[in-house]
Amino acid sequence: MVILKTSPSHASPCPGVDLYTLPDSRFKRAILEVHFDRALADGFSPARFLLGRVLEQGTQSHPSRMELTREEEGLWGGCVALDGDRLADAHRMTLSCSWVGAEFLPEGEVAESGILALGQELMSKPLPDSSGSPFQATSFQRERSQLALRIRTLKDDKAAWARERYLQCLCEGESYGTPPWESEEKVLSLTPEEVDTARLSLVKRAPVTAIAVGPIQADSIAPWLQSWLGGSERDSTPINEATPIPSELREVHEQMPMDQARFLMGFRFPELSSSEDLEALSLATSLLGGGTHSRLFRVVREEKSLCYGISAGTRLKKGILTVGAGIDAQAYEEVRDEVLRQVQVLVHGDYSNQELEDARAGLLHDLDTIGDSATGLSRYSAREVMLGMHRSPAERAEKIQSLDKDSVSNMASQWNASLVYLLEGGQG
Repeated sequence: MVILKTSPSHASPCPGVDLYTLPDSRFKRAILEVHFDRALADGFSPARFLLGRVLEQGTQSHPSRMELTREEEGLWGGCVALDGDRLADAHRMTLSCSWVGAEFLPEGEVAESGILALGQELMSKPLPDSSGSPFQATSFQRERSQLALRIRTLKDDKAAWARERYLQCLCEGESYGTPPWESEEKVLSLTPEEVDTARLSLVKRAPVTAIAVGPIQADSIAPWLQSWLGGSERDSTPINEATPIPSELREVHEQMPMDQARFLMGFRFPELSSSEDLEALSLATSLLGGGTHSRLFRVVREEKSLCYGISAGTRLKKGILTVGAGIDAQAYEEVRDEVLRQVQVLVHGDYSNQELEDARAGLLHDLDTIGDSATGLSRYSAREVMLGMHRSPAERAEKIQSLDKDSVSNMASQWNASLVYLLEGGQG
């Protein structure tokens, strides 16, 4: 196992803009992700959520979706896209660009500069309407209606609906508990002017983190960012809210017409500031519900047949550990109690050394495969930047190797059971 030892290089092309580059000639395609962060609580999240869909319908120089696609195809199959979602207490909008490296193109051909220009155009030169509106009226109304329809029909995806309701209940009173689109009614009330204000806030005010991986020309990306995003005063206030620690376990049961019930149990834990704590959390989570080797899978599913599938995962910046399972509603109490019992198994170290090594091996395998794709490297780098750690995969692996049962016990003892949410069959 040879785990990647390198980390991206850092530069700041202009105030409020950070660039991390990791040139790697093994990959055919380069990936650049430009992340713009604004507070979820600023009131513009629904407008930003609609923004990406509207901007992708055309620009001043490429006034239709088809013409944008033709331009991408002309740039040797490059791609630009804009999307967003909540990231802790921030709403992160991401401009994604990808292109084929110059060494894989005919001599003299370059795709990078064209794709960068198209990405900038997508966010900075929207197609206005003849009436003076910042966006073409027909496409704006269509995209707004389609987003409202998507929100209205979210209930048709029972797992997605359960996850959203779980977060709303778990994070009640926190910005994270409100979806970025807020509501169907809010989306339908949005005006082109509100959406354009949200766009300008991203381009001119949002702190920016850019990550470029693959066959990139690193010395060309920084000047592009500076020429586009420089000259603006960007917000520097940290986007953080306090993480509440629950005093008691709450239980919420809701009903919808459905067959398999959805069980979601949330634990809160305090902010983790050290590399050791972060990796202890990874190891403890893996032991609890990180795969077929985990306690929850082997006991709750295999031994007791209480669920169809069960797993655990974390939202690090919000201090949330979630156990999710598909169950028969009649097994609810048994599953809830067994999850609590398995957490105590970790706290007291009542599991075998082999279980610990299996969980460790799974984490190390994941770190070993990060360098297999530019996408994997980009996501890994974004995570490290978000955490403020900037560790290489090899550095994380070394820390994981040093952890023992006491590390797991100390971490699991910090998990505070906060909410059990059940979505079960019924009239609703």
